[in-house]
This record gives sequence, structure tokens and C-alpha cells, in this order.
Amino acid sequence: MKIKVANKKREAPPKFNGKFGLDGGLDFGSYTRQWLKKFIKENPEMPFELVPLLPESEEQRGFFEGAICTLVAFYQEGMDYRNYKDVKKVREWLCLEFNGELVVISGKAHRVAKTTKNALTGFLERVEDWIIENYAPPKEVFITTYYKNWRDKLKPLGETKTETFIDYLLEIKILK
Repeated sequence: MKIKVANKKREAPPKFNGKFGLDGGLDFGSYTRQWLKKFIKENPEMPFELVPLLPESEEQRGFFEGAICTLVAFYQEGMDYRNYKDVKKVREWLCLEFNGELVVISGKAHRVAKTTKNALTGFLERVEDWIIENYAPPKEVFITTYYKNWRDKLKPLGETKTETFIDYLLEIKILK
């Protein structure tokens, strides 16, 4: 006797985003709560993972935009790290390359950049690893205190005439 097994394609379960309530409970909002209850009924005893969404800091985003993207433009032949359009192209490429996903449309695969919101830390680590592997810059270019010092103290107070962080790194002879 043959046993016929249904060959169902397994789909990833949906994400149910919520937050911890002030009372110590979970708050999903009324719409999400409705879908979560339905999902629980349809999938009893399914294991799940509760992972906090850690907010990125504005400083982390600023370091990516002002230091990492300009550094890649600095190393790229034919690009100017002082040119906003070149830096923007680098940013878009980094997001596509290091935070992209393949989407099949009409049988053809396309790479689409995902958002880096709430995923910036891992994304930055992948980009920094790639920069180190390809360009071997001095370790100091990744030390955020250099960037913070330039952005918050030296530039606003006029203690440096450099317009970009890369110019500052060139001035203090970290980059050559």
C-alpha cells in the first residue's frame, strides 16, 4: 500500500511586529493581533522566535553616509568622493550588493535593494569586511571617534578647513 503525501510548498510564516507594553505584556495593535490569533489557531505548537528590533542610531547612519560611502568613492577609480552624485551612486550600489534580495519577475531574476532600517549594524559589518578585503585601508578609518570628532568638534568650530571626512583623514595622514 502506497501512502500519498501532499507535496505542499512551505512558505515562510509572516512577521508579526509589535512592541513590549508598559504593563509588561505584548502590544501588536488590533489589526496585527487579529492575524496573529488566526495564525496561532492554524499552526498549533509551531516553534517561533522573538527577536528585538534594535533601533539604529543617527550617528551610525551618519557614519555610513559620511564616512563609509565616501571612503568607497575615494577608492573607486573614476569617482570623486567630494561629488554628492558619486557618493549617492556608491550608497545605492552598497545597499544593492550587501543588502539585496533576488526577485523573480516574468521568469527573470532581478536584484532589489532592501531597506537598511533596523539592519544597519550587520549591513555595515559586511561592507566594512568587503572594504578591508579589497582595499586594505588603515584600521583607523573605521574608528567612529575620528568621525565624531571631525563632525562635532573640528568642523563646526573651524579647527579644520576640510570639507569631507576623507579630506580630514588625508590631512591627518591616516589615508594617503
